[in-house]
Parts: sequence; C-alpha cells; structure tokens
Amino acid sequence: MTDKASRDRSISRPLRSLLLAAAALLPLAACGGQGSMMSGTSSSRGAYRLDSPYGNFLAARHAREMNDNTNAANYYLRALREDPNSALLAQGAFIALIADGRVGEAVTLTPALRQVNPSEYLPRMTQASALMLARDYDAVLRLVAEGPTGGIHAAFNPLLAAFAHAGNGNADQAMANLQRLERHPLLSGVYAHLKPILLDVLNQPEPTEAAYREAIEGRERAGTRQIDGMARFLERQNRAAEARRLLEEQMVFNPDNPVLLHALRRLDTKRSQPTEPLVGNAVEGLAEAMFASASALGRSDGGDLAELHLQLALFLRPDLDDARMLLGDIYESRSRFDQALAMYAKVSPNSAYGESAQLRQAWCINELGRTDEAVRVLRRMVSANTGSPRALLTLADMYRQMEKWPEATREYTAALERIPRLEPRHWTILFGRGVAYERSKQFDKGEADMLKALELQPDQPLVLNYLGYSWVDMHRNIERATRMIERAVQLRPNDGAIVDSLGWALYRLGRYPEAVIQLERAVELKGGDPVITDHLGDAYWRVGRQEEAKFQWRRALGLKPEQDLALQVQRKIDQGLDPVAAK
Repeated sequence: MTDKASRDRSISRPLRSLLLAAAALLPLAACGGQGSMMSGTSSSRGAYRLDSPYGNFLAARHAREMNDNTNAANYYLRALREDPNSALLAQGAFIALIADGRVGEAVTLTPALRQVNPSEYLPRMTQASALMLARDYDAVLRLVAEGPTGGIHAAFNPLLAAFAHAGNGNADQAMANLQRLERHPLLSGVYAHLKPILLDVLNQPEPTEAAYREAIEGRERAGTRQIDGMARFLERQNRAAEARRLLEEQMVFNPDNPVLLHALRRLDTKRSQPTEPLVGNAVEGLAEAMFASASALGRSDGGDLAELHLQLALFLRPDLDDARMLLGDIYESRSRFDQALAMYAKVSPNSAYGESAQLRQAWCINELGRTDEAVRVLRRMVSANTGSPRALLTLADMYRQMEKWPEATREYTAALERIPRLEPRHWTILFGRGVAYERSKQFDKGEADMLKALELQPDQPLVLNYLGYSWVDMHRNIERATRMIERAVQLRPNDGAIVDSLGWALYRLGRYPEAVIQLERAVELKGGDPVITDHLGDAYWRVGRQEEAKFQWRRALGLKPEQDLALQVQRKIDQGLDPVAAK
C-alpha cells in the first residue's frame, strides 16, 4: 500500500464541461451576427475594450472558465445588448443563466435560439418548462408534436408529453407516454420512479399503491423518495400504521437516512393539515422528472447536463431541496466549494436535509480555507443537538484531513459517546479513530479500534488492508497480515494501493519473485505513487534486477515523495540495498 498519509487520504471524502456544452452549439453563430461581435473596438496596443461586445465576450468566457456563472451571464448579456443578432452570444448567455439558476431570464432567449436551431435540446426543454409553469399544457404538447424525435429528444419528449397530458387530466395518454421509457437504457429507472407519482397526480389510488409496491417490494434498500412517497400515500389513505411499518423496515437497512427519519418525525407529530403528497400536480411532476433524470445522468457520467436539469427542476419547483443537495454535491465533486456553499445555504432548515446541509456548509467553508469559521459552525451544531453525533464526526473528519491527529481522536471519541450501541454501520467511526491513533503514534489504541471495526464488518477491505499493511510495515503478525491483505485484494482486485500492500507483505516474507508480480501490477494500477514505485524498486533489487531497481527509485524521486522517503530513496540509488536487511 502507499505511505500513511496517502492511506489516510484514501478514506476521506462528468458528459462535457459547461463550456463544451456551449461550444457544441457554436455552429449557431454562423447564422447570426458573429461578425459584428468579432470586430470589437481595440486600442492601438491590441487590447479589446471591456465595453465592446468582444471585450465582454472574452470576460464572459473567462468567468465561465472560472465557474463564475453570475458574472459570465452578466458579461454575455452586456455583449448581447451591443450585438443583439449574435447567436453565439445568445447561446453563451443562455447556458450561463441556467447554470446560475436564472432560468426565468434564460427563457427570454429561447425563441431566438430556437428560431436559429429548432432541434436544439436545452432551449426546447427550457421553453417547455416555462410553458408547464404557466399551465399551458396544450402549448407543451404542440412543442413536442412539432419538434424532433431522435437522439436525446426520444428520451425526454415522453416525459414532457406525460406530464402535459396529466395537466390536462388525460390519464390514458399520460401513462402511454411514460410507458415509452420503461425499457430505455438510461431512463428505465426514472420510469419506475415516476410511474406511481404520475398515477398519484392522476388521482388513481389503487394503481398508485400497486406501482409503489412494485417499485419497492423485494428490494432491500429502495429509493428513499419512493419510500417517502409511498408513506405519504398511505398516510393520506388513513393508514398511518402501515406507513410507520414501511419506514421502520427501511430504517433497518438505512438507519441514518435523513428522509426516513424526517418521515417518522412527521408521523409522530399531530398535524391539523393532511400530509402532502410527494408530488402534488403535473408541474411538480415534471420537476421530479428533471430531478430523477439528473440523478441518472450523474451516475452515467453526465454531471454537466445533470446540473442544468437540476436548475430546471428548481425553476419548476423552488422548494425541491433534494435537487439543491444533489446540485451541491456535484459542485463539491468539482471543487466548486463556493457554489456548493451557496446552494446548501438555500436548503430549508426545516426540511429533511436541514442538518445535512449545515454539515456540508461547514465542510465547504473549511475547504475554502476558513477553518476557524467551519469549526465554530460545527461547535454550534454540537451544542444545539446533543443527541446527534454527526457534527462531531464532521469535526473529526476535518481534523483528520488537516492531520491534526489528537484533535481527530478527541472528536471521534466524543461522537462514539453519543452512540448507545455500536452496530455494523459504525465501523467507519472506529476505523477513522484507529487511523488517527496510529498516525499520532498510539498504535496499540489504533490496532484495538481496527480489530473492533473488523468485528463489526469482518470483510471490510479498507480495514483489512490498513491494519494488515501496518503490521507488515512494523514486522508484526506478518502471516496473519498477509492473509488479511490477500482477502482485501480478493474484494478489491483493481485497487492499486491494496495490491501494493500484498506485494509489500510478500516482500517482507522474503518471497521476492511473487512480490515483483504484485508490485508491477500495483504500479500499473496506480503508477503515480512514489511509495509503490519505491517498493517495486526494492523488489527488483532483491531478484537481481539492479538497473531496473535504480530506474524505479529515480522515478519515485521524480514523483515528489515526502522528505523522509526521498532521503531513503536517494541513499538506495547511491548505495543499493543492504545484503541482509530488506529496508
């Protein structure tokens, strides 16, 4: 495996870029006033004035590259006012506005864009969303009937038509259109999710219940929105006991899920108002379709289009906090922490995601370099909710990321004190604290935590590998450690760090030819790691391949290892390995 710092980082926490999404539509510019935009006034030194169309265009492009959608949209709009016939500027402004959540402004650009290219998907979907929001369902159906039917339209035309027909009360046509997605390679799961929702919107109780049961029963862990949707349906049918049983059954498999916990609290609260359905009307139904398709697109590496779908979902239904959480998660995955922070801040504190959104805000604040502020936020949460360990765990993870090991162990310990009974799902806490103990040179305590984590989850590859590697590195329990690492490799055969651990264990056992085989594979899987590369050099030396060993050591130095390792590697380049000692 890799060095201890890399091991710790390994347990911490797209279709095209939006710029490429805009670039894909550049042919539109040939039909518009691109020439006038390109001829922006320049000074004698060749720098374009910011108040020229081209200067604003360049500023907009730069803002987009920096993921500053607000300024990008503003610069595009400023340029468009100077050059209103440029389809290139209109398209750039359109994409930036949607990405910035200003869908209502983007809608004003769709007629011009669709006049240039009627088959372009995003302007068409945005226009349809605006028509749905205006309850002009017949206009949506005309848009579908008159538009293209191939490519991406084949997937989303049925969604538009289904909910437009539902808005008009035409149940047969609505369900017939949705049915077209049942075997779609990407959206079949979206179909299964939307079927009971659409039937509920159409006020068909018996088919709604049957569709929910079809989507849920037989699945150990069903989608939480489906579970919440069915629980709400049962509550509205005056079957609260059945709703509670459904939620409690799912809590066994997903005990910390905020949606399920929120739903149980809803059942425990006496209310004067009846429970609202998950989706109350056709407009909210299309918002749900945009959210569900964004989830599917995100899983299939379509995160960029997923962003835009989520903004359309929020345009149609501003209270859809599920979309905000997913959008924030996408931003975080791309290190756009300021945007994620702003999105999480919009989540209602009373929603199922209230606590989760606050925790993610604190994490983003820390990632933006404002650690003291993040700690203050989390400390307030710790004091405000004395029954929840989640803020303490976030603090612990934050300290671990900063390699503040004593602070991390303290917070993990405080979190464990808030957990009355350890369950298999709590292995991650023990593992995290075990790592922090080990890194703070309290290995006996760390070892005890990891052994306890393995009691809870005997086949957890991360724990098997970390503890096994630690033992190997300390020349302790080599045989048992090797068996543990071999099991971890069986569970994760393509994890370069774990394969490296096996190679290093074999090396420690003196089985050098076998070690070479595993370490060569580890380098193939994770070639940019200096520790793995160093290990391969050692194994080559032991089997008599000294020149190849020196090549690998030099390569390890080029990968910028930590200072202690760099000194060891340089010594080996100069002197080779001791004829007796392995290290």
